Amino acid sequence: MRILVVCPKQLPVPPIKGGSVESVTYNIFKRMAQSEKVVLLSRSHPRLPSVSRYVGGNLQVIRVPSSRPFAYLRAALRKVAGQSFDIIQIENRPRFVPFVRQAFPHTPIILSLHSLTFMSRLTLPQANAILRQVNGITSVSSFVTNTMKRRYPAHAHKFRTAIPGVDAVKFRPWPAAAKLRLRRRMGLAGSFNVLFVGRIVRGKGLHTLIRSVAQLKRRIPNIRLVAVGASWPGVRRQTPYMRYVRNLSKRLRVPVRFTGYVPPSRVHQMFQLGDVFVCPTLFREGLATVNTEAMASGIPVVASNRGGIREVVIHGHSGLLVNQANSPAAFARAIARIRNNPALRRRLIANGRTRVRSSFNWYGTVRRLKAHYQDVRSAASSSKKSH
Repeated sequence: MRILVVCPKQLPVPPIKGGSVESVTYNIFKRMAQSEKVVLLSRSHPRLPSVSRYVGGNLQVIRVPSSRPFAYLRAALRKVAGQSFDIIQIENRPRFVPFVRQAFPHTPIILSLHSLTFMSRLTLPQANAILRQVNGITSVSSFVTNTMKRRYPAHAHKFRTAIPGVDAVKFRPWPAAAKLRLRRRMGLAGSFNVLFVGRIVRGKGLHTLIRSVAQLKRRIPNIRLVAVGASWPGVRRQTPYMRYVRNLSKRLRVPVRFTGYVPPSRVHQMFQLGDVFVCPTLFREGLATVNTEAMASGIPVVASNRGGIREVVIHGHSGLLVNQANSPAAFARAIARIRNNPALRRRLIANGRTRVRSSFNWYGTVRRLKAHYQDVRSAASSSKKSH
């Protein structure tokens, strides 16, 4: 197959600055390119050439300057004008569909949804008009798939789920000595470290976690919060929310290490700083791959019971789920439970690692996508013959 992949304009691929959509997309298609030809359209970046080839040339990434979304898209599509593809996949931007359909009127199109966000911004007539123009829809979780099926029942037959994997070689437990060296280097040895990794925005719930740690200080005197991330990948400026959480931690006298932006090449190291990983998100996450990365790294996970997270974290088995996502006390109880019960901690770590190996494999994701492509191509071929 020859596959065209259309990425959002915000961040480059490979994900040298970060970005969950960009990371998932690159991880899938560098593996897909081991057996298929892939052309991927992405935004330009000063550190990257206008065209790159990977996987022996089977993965070609064409980059165009990022401006307004549709100007970017039109410029990207001009780069592949006149070429033919067996499948086109659009990553998480439903509004791109009509433009791509106009450029490729007869090629099967897959819309890949990483969250509910961009479909939720459309009116029902707008959404249905867009979905009529696609041949298939893939999503990162059963939560997204089932939510979309309920909203758009006329298109329910088009949906498939392809859960992203995790790189279990990169994200893995470190030997104790290596972990201790890293913690000493960062001034985090000897404390019980509660780890947060993600964007520092209100919806990710860091303020809730700060209040949780404040409640635990008396019971766990050496507790410390480690907050890894920025408001947006690659951005180092302070936002009003970032100032708010810094001031909140000072007011509550919570010891917090704010690392700021950490490049993707180093994020896996940050998981070695945590004794427990907490995802206190308020969002209805599509999946929240940060939890699978924590599990693969050998850290017990506490997470909000929101969206697709429950497909990753099985409560009491591979982590602990908190039903009240905005409750500092509920998160504090879960953190204390893991800290005070070594047997539970060991069990959650072992089960988390096993679950990642069995259920979150990138080649499994690729197999599911390829099967979906074949189904879509067969249906499109049958439709042409019937006409």
